[in-house]
Amino acid sequence: GRRGSMSKQSRRDTSNLTPDQVVMCSQFTEFTGASQEVAAMCMGRNHWNIEVAMGAFFDNPAAFAPPPPEVDTGAIMSMFKKYKDEDEEDCIGIDGILQFCSDIDISPDDVRMLVFTFNLQVKSQIKWTQMEWVTGMTRIGCDSAEKVKSKMISLQADLVDPARFKQFYGFAFDMSRADGQKVLELDTAVQVWRMVLKDKFHHLDAWCEFLEKEYKKSITKDTWMLTYDFAVQSNADMTNIDLDSSAWPVVIDEFVEHYRAQK
Repeated sequence: GRRGSMSKQSRRDTSNLTPDQVVMCSQFTEFTGASQEVAAMCMGRNHWNIEVAMGAFFDNPAAFAPPPPEVDTGAIMSMFKKYKDEDEEDCIGIDGILQFCSDIDISPDDVRMLVFTFNLQVKSQIKWTQMEWVTGMTRIGCDSAEKVKSKMISLQADLVDPARFKQFYGFAFDMSRADGQKVLELDTAVQVWRMVLKDKFHHLDAWCEFLEKEYKKSITKDTWMLTYDFAVQSNADMTNIDLDSSAWPVVIDEFVEHYRAQK
């Protein structure tokens, strides 16, 4: 009891800020990618001087991390034991992952599983280590399948922040590569693009079709990341894309030319 009530009070409540302070917190959040709660705490400690506060934050972001939610570590370990691989002691393999998916009612190829593994910060989509599981579940504050289910909405909501989404988008590439491959097979890339850029890219269908019919090559990480920039920047008819003055990769140049030729 006592500790729980104390820690709640020590967390800064952002509802008692002046309107000016709220604006400054938003600017801080925009520049740093930190949460509103962290922004208020950091600004408060630095007398509401935004330059000083941002300097302090970038010098040591960990000092301003909000306290992790309290979880039952024993329960997290029990979950790990339930799902872990029979042959490999310290990891959860494909069977365990499928069992976990079934327990949280989410299919393995649902984008939410990618969001979940992004939050666990795993290195492999088909093998989660004990360390990744324990630290990841603790970080997101979940110690049961039920909690993971109810946490999904806020994990997805976090991706509204463009900087956070871009990290997730890069992670999606790394997770989808075959072992030992630097590039992504085109059919896999198209599948993952359709999953992560749905509703974010006007030309998603045209882009995937162009790649499958005309380009037919694997996708590098560089092309993958620039496709996100292109998706975000291109307007509905691509009139705002100037091929002469920007350094888009060749495949994007070719796509824009192909698209314009068809109009």
